[in-house]
Amino acid sequence: MKKFLILGLFVMLVFSVSSAVAVKPDYVPKEIKEKAKVSLPSNAVEVSPGVFYLGKAVHKGKTVEGYAIIQYKKGFGKPGTECGNGVCEPSENSKSCPADCGGDNGEEGSNCYGFLARGAKWKTIEPYVVNTSNTQGLNASFMLTNLALDINKWETAAGVDIIGNGSSTNEELEADLIEPDNKNEVYFGDVDDYGAIAITVVWGRFGGKPSQRELVEWDQIYDQVDFDWSASGDANKMDFENIATHELGHSVGMDDLYNVKCSEATMYGYADEGETNKRTLEAGDIIGVQELYS
Repeated sequence: MKKFLILGLFVMLVFSVSSAVAVKPDYVPKEIKEKAKVSLPSNAVEVSPGVFYLGKAVHKGKTVEGYAIIQYKKGFGKPGTECGNGVCEPSENSKSCPADCGGDNGEEGSNCYGFLARGAKWKTIEPYVVNTSNTQGLNASFMLTNLALDINKWETAAGVDIIGNGSSTNEELEADLIEPDNKNEVYFGDVDDYGAIAITVVWGRFGGKPSQRELVEWDQIYDQVDFDWSASGDANKMDFENIATHELGHSVGMDDLYNVKCSEATMYGYADEGETNKRTLEAGDIIGVQELYS
């Protein structure tokens, strides 16, 4: 009798532990993949590797332009190296166009920064919404709290409020790849580009005088189909805080970096499983966002 009792307790313990630990299924249900798949429109133009120009649209009576910026896992994608049109587009190497992009991705860590376009920043404070549904076992409260924490890192460095408060929604969200919809959105989905960890879509005014430039909307999608995620820096998973802090850098107007001497910076363009160094802003990240919002 005692033998059967011990066996029963063991079975209950195993069941309890397996129920508490979120395990990603071997497959993602078809309805989830189709519902949250993010594919760039056919008219998207790759202005530099990993950066796609989405075209123009009208936002509150003004003409704006959109860009989709993809963050790749190490070993995928290639950095931009030059300005094809004489003006730095988002994620082109700012060393080639320092007057427009700022920074120089230079020899010292303090120079490791660049802008989507000089002067392109937030001039109004807007809220954002998060659909916290995911297949990764990430807690809804954690996601909301962590995103707010990551935004605060950039705002503290800049010395000003940049992005408003976040709230959760059960509404199905969709990346705005054709035109802005007056909502800043965050959700998990499937980025239709192999090796893509996440994508941030930014709409704004990037041309003209720097004083006339501004950001007007952002969306973020984190890929849960090709990557596993964790909240604690697990070795074989993407760390949510690490990736989100980087993606939010794009949301406030910062550019990717590809100089290996800037590899410890939050805005370095590549990431990997188990990586956590992007959780904290480095000297270049701080100097850059201060300059952008000064």
